[in-house]
Amino acid sequence: MSDQPNIPPPPGISPSDHARLRSTQGRPIGQVVNDAQRAGPNDVFVQPEDGRFVVRGQSAREHVIEPDGEHVTSIQPRTDSAHRKRLRDGTIRPATPEEFARFKSFVG
Repeated sequence: MSDQPNIPPPPGISPSDHARLRSTQGRPIGQVVNDAQRAGPNDVFVQPEDGRFVVRGQSAREHVIEPDGEHVTSIQPRTDSAHRKRLRDGTIRPATPEEFARFKSFVG
């Protein structure tokens, strides 16, 4: 028995079962933390339908992350034109400053 208080683990991005499966299929899953750490306010978007974050990384990568920080999947390539179409269609929208701050709390 430990005398230490029950402290929750530090926030972070954890892979979902789906992300682990996609990793075995050659998706760029391993780049999610690196891309998330480098992401600026113009690289983070939200899917209004489910509140998931969409992060644009280098080399036309996109990562989908649950609002609680669980990594859903990664997509490559997602061309700039396909990304802009998703913005125009309302499938994604830019993250608000508050959402961006919450997202960044996952990666310190």
